[in-house]
Parts: sequence; structure tokens; C-alpha cells
Amino acid sequence: MTFNANAQSSKIIAGFNNIESVATDGHFIYLADIGKILYPSTKDNDGKIIRLDRKGEIIDSTFIKEKLNAPKGLTVTEKILFLTDIDRLIAIDLKTGNKLYEINFSKDTSYLRDISIQDKNTLYISASDTNKIFKVNLIDKTYSKIKTDKLILGINGLSYHKKSNRIYVNSFGNNTDANGSIGYINLIDNTFTKLAIVAGNYNGIYINNNILYTSNWFPFQKKGALLSFQLSNLRTNTIKAPKSLTGPSDFFILDDQIIVSDLINRKLHFIPL
Repeated sequence: MTFNANAQSSKIIAGFNNIESVATDGHFIYLADIGKILYPSTKDNDGKIIRLDRKGEIIDSTFIKEKLNAPKGLTVTEKILFLTDIDRLIAIDLKTGNKLYEINFSKDTSYLRDISIQDKNTLYISASDTNKIFKVNLIDKTYSKIKTDKLILGINGLSYHKKSNRIYVNSFGNNTDANGSIGYINLIDNTFTKLAIVAGNYNGIYINNNILYTSNWFPFQKKGALLSFQLSNLRTNTIKAPKSLTGPSDFFILDDQIIVSDLINRKLHFIPL
């Protein structure tokens, strides 16, 4: 593992495999590593979850005891780490790293992607291959499809916004021609509203202090970007990031930094806001 920093105090950590997602419980950072070869839908037992401290030092390179294939989405709530692994949602005890339970989605998808928590009983998961969102009941371990009025092509990132009772979503699109979108689903009637924001191939999404942040892969595999939008007026800002950030995936904000995984370059970035 190697560290690099620039004059603006950005930090880049290398030495990983294909890291798709990143999450935190406020004490540690968790990375979803798909494996040595980027096979996002192959059940090869090559995936793992890495546990780091807040500075990016690896504490446990194989934190979870369960065999994983291609873990992608991560989120933490109620001392449980939730992750998606191709066609299943897995709940992990943060104290022990042991599996608590899993929910099988194999009849409906083979590419579960992002996770967003509504409350201790409910979460949402995107399925990029079928352009669907699932609502998961964590009490009885069941799920249902959210039937939106419009297709969200290549749906990817999710972020539940409690104040408005919306799920903000982004999508990668169906190719590399920047035909992804950003918008929100009104959970009262499941209508999707597309926001008039720059086109792109979108990946991660995060809301903090009524600002929506998203990662963009366009132009594809050449230069990635991190963007922010004021929810009140959609005022757009491009966040200064290292030029080497090519495949920004999932991220979160901690200690006034965006901590984002770069799937293409196999690196973890700490970027000051």
C-alpha cells in the first residue's frame, strides 16, 4: 500500500484490487473489493471487505468471514454493515465481521448495486441490469419492486432524503455516450423527476447539508469528475480533484473530505472540500 499527497492535502492510497464502494461507521472505513480481476457478475469467491482507520491505514484486509464474489454497494446502520454481492443482500455484524443473514434476489437480478437506508426497518437497493429499485423490509427479510412511471436506464447510486421523502438517484446509462441521468423518486406516488443537470455516466451519489454530490465517469475512462448541486437551485460546482481520478465510484464525506474509491485506477482518494 502506498500513500501520495499534494499541496492541497489530497491523499491517494494505492495497493488495492478493484474497489467499487466505500462506507463508514464514523470510526472505521470499509472498502468493497470486487477482486483481482474485474468480474462484477461472476461468482468466484474472490471478493472481500477491507477495514481501514480514518486515515486510510489497513486494519483488516479480510474483515468479513463470509465468502464474497463481487461486493459493490455498502452502507452502515445500527452497527450492521449491509453489502450487495451480485444477487444477494448481506448483513454483517460490525463487531465480529460475521454474517447475520442474507436476502436472495437471484430471481430478479444479477447486478445489485447501491444501498440507501430509510430507517432501521427499511432500505432500498438498485439493480443496474434490470433498471429497478427494490424496497427491502429488514424485519421479515422480504422485498418488493418500486414501479416508477419512467425508466431509469442503468440505475446506479441511491440516496434517501428524509425531509422530502424522496430517493435521489443517478444512472450510468446504457453505454459510454453520457446518457446517464440524475433525478429523484417521490415515494408518495413513485414518480421520477429528472433534474436538468449536465449529462454523464454517473456512479456514486451522496447528500450532505442539502447539497447533492455525485461522481461522473465522462469522458469514459479518460477523466472522472466529482460534482455538487445545491438542492434548492441546482447550482453546479465541480470539485477540485487529482487529474488521476478516472473512475470515481462510491464515496462519503468525513472530516470535510470526500473519500472516494477509484475503480479504474484501484485507488482510494481523500479529497478536501
